[in-house]
Amino acid sequence: MVIDFSSFGSGSAPTPTDPRVLFDALPGRAAQYEFLRDPQGQVLQAWYDRRSEKDLVVKLNTGGGKTLVGLLICQSSLNESAGPVLYLAPDPYLASQAMEQAVDLGLEVTSDPKSTRFASGEAICVLSLHRFVNGKSVFGLQGDGRPVTDVGTIVVDDAHAALATVREKFTLSLSRARHAEAFTALLELFTDDLLQQSEITYLGLTTQDPSAVAQVPFWAWTRRISDVSAILNGLRDDEDLQWSWPLVKDVLPVCRAVFTGEGLEVQPPYPPIGKIASFARARRRVHLTATLADDSILVTDFAADPATVGTPITPASAGYLGDRLILAPQDINPSVTDAAVRAMAAKLAERVNVVVLVPSHRKAAAWGPYAKITAADSEQIGSAVKELRSRHVGLVVLINKYDGIDLPRTACEVLVLDGLPQAYGGLTRREAIVVGDSDAMVNRQLQRIEQGMGRGVRSVNDHCVVLLMGPHLSQLIASPRYRARFSPATVAQIEFSRKIASHLAGQQLEQIEGVIAQVLGRDPGWVSAARTALAEVTYPQSTISKVAAPARRAFDQAALGQYSQAVTHMSEAVAAATDPAERGFLQEQLAAYQHFTDEPRAQQTLVKALVHNPELLRPIDGVKATRIKATDTQAALAAAYLAEKYSDRNELLVGIDVLLDELTYHPNPKRVPIFERALERLGYHLGFEAQRPERTTGNGPDVLWAIGELRYLVLEAKSGATSDKIWRSDVAQLAHSMSWFQQTYDQTCTATPVLLHRVNTPENNAVAPPGTRIVTEDMMTKLGEALRKATLALADADNWSDPKAVAEQFTAHRLLAQGLVERFSVKPRSF
Repeated sequence: MVIDFSSFGSGSAPTPTDPRVLFDALPGRAAQYEFLRDPQGQVLQAWYDRRSEKDLVVKLNTGGGKTLVGLLICQSSLNESAGPVLYLAPDPYLASQAMEQAVDLGLEVTSDPKSTRFASGEAICVLSLHRFVNGKSVFGLQGDGRPVTDVGTIVVDDAHAALATVREKFTLSLSRARHAEAFTALLELFTDDLLQQSEITYLGLTTQDPSAVAQVPFWAWTRRISDVSAILNGLRDDEDLQWSWPLVKDVLPVCRAVFTGEGLEVQPPYPPIGKIASFARARRRVHLTATLADDSILVTDFAADPATVGTPITPASAGYLGDRLILAPQDINPSVTDAAVRAMAAKLAERVNVVVLVPSHRKAAAWGPYAKITAADSEQIGSAVKELRSRHVGLVVLINKYDGIDLPRTACEVLVLDGLPQAYGGLTRREAIVVGDSDAMVNRQLQRIEQGMGRGVRSVNDHCVVLLMGPHLSQLIASPRYRARFSPATVAQIEFSRKIASHLAGQQLEQIEGVIAQVLGRDPGWVSAARTALAEVTYPQSTISKVAAPARRAFDQAALGQYSQAVTHMSEAVAAATDPAERGFLQEQLAAYQHFTDEPRAQQTLVKALVHNPELLRPIDGVKATRIKATDTQAALAAAYLAEKYSDRNELLVGIDVLLDELTYHPNPKRVPIFERALERLGYHLGFEAQRPERTTGNGPDVLWAIGELRYLVLEAKSGATSDKIWRSDVAQLAHSMSWFQQTYDQTCTATPVLLHRVNTPENNAVAPPGTRIVTEDMMTKLGEALRKATLALADADNWSDPKAVAEQFTAHRLLAQGLVERFSVKPRSF
């Protein structure tokens, strides 16, 4: 007799609800899923015990198997009749990976949200967030008249990465090229208000300057909201806007609007995620995330419950990770060039797979001579990953893909991070200008680095050498206050790697390559020491900023038109902020809410906000220029600034490298604001008082330095110039800034007009103000070299806080104010 045992089952998926038991009972799982890793079992058990809570966060190290955990949570919820169940990935590539893994596990999945198997709770629907969050979502939108798809359980994979997608979907972008008539109409609506903020920036908008970024003042936005609504509603069926207009139209009065040379972007302070009713109504929401300690963004952007988000589910140990050596060669030896690191990586690629992550095609081009594969879109990246996982390829460059790819074992034994994406959208660029050094912005950068560094280590059996290129990446691991924000396992590996780096200090690249060879050769001493470094690592307590919950409540109330309640909650958020830049930014939002009920009070709040953050919107009555002057000797001011900013030798040297990197003349005009901010900071490093009048008052030079004895440098930055001539408009702007100086300062003060431009040749009809000096590209390089040598000497002697020592080094390297301009600038070339 033969018994058909399959008739005793109930379908392809087993019925246990305990996810660990469920995994063991899966009949068709592939051979690679022989057993659950212990950390996976721990978090699944903890989730099962708490599964009735609406918002739960599950944290696992990058490479810890979050997708498997998320799929088992989905199937467990189906078996418990807590469906329909939806698994959301940040992008289509990750969604396809999750589908493949589900099939390998033997789970029934679908990518069709209209599937009856999904609706009946018999199959898991796996989608990218792009298909779920949009103005035409097949799941329906709150209040649009269409039926809303019922979803019982939602699992969001890589939640921090997913949030970037959500913000993008809740942003309305109007292209100047595609929507010329509407763009022109909107710009004309706000011409007077934008001119009041900054004439120079408005001129940039009209001339399509790619560096121009201007936020519409909230009082002007609300005053003309009817006109704005009419113009945008007229484009509701546009191919681009139909995906975003339905998501923002109901909260348009409280949105932020930013003009750039390319278009207009409109975005609410936080995503009104309730518009996606299926998400808002889901009985269970599980957020799978990496191990960064600050989960505040889940509260602000996903409206998650801070109580449950603040008690995440984690394994008992954070040390289950393959070994990594994390080095910044240019931190070990500042003389090491980018070209030398690339050549070393290419040499290593002859033996092992080397993967290089870059933020842009421009960065990728530098690797062109060495790359076997360069991949940018999802299809190309997917193909490259398959190649890497199947054989030795060599050196592969992936463009702007810092998360969501698995490169275990020999697929990637050397990983290079060559830069991080810059903020290029109008809203993100404006936010970067306003709160660029705040904790929230730094945490976003660290998230990308953490994700990127995890691509080559997917289990305890993997190993990888991670090389970081560029001073900005070096700074984030060199600075103790930044380094501590990585995941515990990554912190442990960075700390251990830094001990190794200290033994390599000053060594040539050949010696660094020798140590890398030891790691790749699985030197027993390395393996033992690396695993010991992780042995006792545990997860820290998750933190939720005290700002997050009240700021989110304030927005939710404002979105409903309850502005008094919004003001109350936002005032609580402002009071909780400790970072000055963030506090000012929050006060600006508070003023925007106050404007609906008390316009004079809103303007008063904005004035107070500028005390904390001078980069904000300026009130209707404007901001009077504040005179600056040197309050001590140059050496004393420089020593005090250096002592306050840098706590150790390495932090000082890396900080100088970051500063000088930002002071590079770069053809991308969107980097000009970065240059201007760095120019202000250069003044402080040199012991001068400095300010950015045009930024803070809407008038005057880009940067002003008070160099002592009532002498000043009026600095106009044209660092993004590509022409071999200085245009008439450039020197006209410098002349305007000199007029501003003469009106603002009395006759006892003298100023030298200085233009920062790659060349010193004006066009024929360009007449520079008398006494003009030009800091050319060569001159800036010489100034940077002098500053680097001076600070290296101070760092080696450990006396950068001593005014006498600073004075000696500044004298030796000719950095004292007397004669500084003559040494590091040239006269305009005459014809």
